[in-house]
Amino acid sequence: MNFTAILRSVARLSTQILLVALGALLATPLHAELVYLEIDAPHSGDLVNDPIPLVEVRGWAGTGLRGKHDVVIVIDRSGSTFRASGVDVNGNGIVGRNFPGEPPDELMLWTSDYGDTIVSAEELAAHRLVERLDSSTTRMGIITFGGNAKVEAPLGSTREQLLAALDGLPPRANPNGTNMYGALETAIDVFNAAPPEPGQPPRQREILLLSDGEPTSPPEPRNAAQIISVHAAQNAARAHARIYAYALGPAAAFARDRFQEIVNANGGELVVLDSPGDITSFVPYLSLTSIAKVSLENATNGEAGRAMRLFPDGTFDGFAPLQPGRNELKFTATSQGGTGATVTRWLTFEKGLPDPEKMARFKKLLEVRAIETELAERARVKREEHQRKELEVKPDLQPMTHAPGLPND
Repeated sequence: MNFTAILRSVARLSTQILLVALGALLATPLHAELVYLEIDAPHSGDLVNDPIPLVEVRGWAGTGLRGKHDVVIVIDRSGSTFRASGVDVNGNGIVGRNFPGEPPDELMLWTSDYGDTIVSAEELAAHRLVERLDSSTTRMGIITFGGNAKVEAPLGSTREQLLAALDGLPPRANPNGTNMYGALETAIDVFNAAPPEPGQPPRQREILLLSDGEPTSPPEPRNAAQIISVHAAQNAARAHARIYAYALGPAAAFARDRFQEIVNANGGELVVLDSPGDITSFVPYLSLTSIAKVSLENATNGEAGRAMRLFPDGTFDGFAPLQPGRNELKFTATSQGGTGATVTRWLTFEKGLPDPEKMARFKKLLEVRAIETELAERARVKREEHQRKELEVKPDLQPMTHAPGLPND
């Protein structure tokens, strides 16, 4: 790879790059003024005859036009990600810690609990996201990287293939630094290699970049790794792929200006997490459509919707409580910027004959949905708290290369 030629080309393309980056920034949903809210079910005028005074609701909300997505998860597996995350990622009741002194050659022995490492948190977050995304609306792929990038699952893999790829990742690092340039360029190649869809509108492309460190590969010339990573982010913007970057841990937080430079070049988003384990509450519940919440109320009796679930692609579902006769249902979608939209539907409910088997099945379904809804709500609150703290953070203007006393790849 001719890095010197790449560096020379950056200067020649500066004007074009600025226009591309600006275009990506203006196109991002975060800057949209309108919130769109569509109700797929129920329809106004529906008659619900059922022993259970609830009706399932489904729809979509977003700050742009409704469409399908292509998502590539890019997971950093460089050596430093095999250190402790500081939280109990695997839920065994014990928080893993780094062993003091020079780490041994065997990465599994770097910490007291391999299941609590930064890389374990990254993989768990990816695992949960795969489980929450609907393959009928979203194609997904997985890339891992360190000194080089590897496609673990091509775009369009089934949910089973994606989960198997994550579960099959070996307990060893991808050595020789953090090559974000190679990871981002590989993601672009994965998008371009996906099967075409003749006659279908273009899919929205997203890159989820999970990393605990700034670009370090190639190490020479000085700052080359950062410069070409910015270049790759601009290439992603040209390929209509938006970067959602998650900077994990103290070292990444210390070098947040470098992450920000990469994200700004693409028109993407950056989330900096001092605690890497928090990634498991952020990635699975991210919004690709910039929607923070969808709520439901039966305006006729004032009861709130139950088990309302919002998915990353903007689709949502839940249950509306009903009373005999006419019911007016009020749906409200709120964007991450605080803009809202409301849609109403009305229907008539007639109580049907008792059905014990159906009641038992529905009770179990509602219990499962309620647990997932509670987890999503906790994650939403945590994200909002983090966002409030981020507003108080003012990054230094001068780039910082590495936090003293922290491992660097």
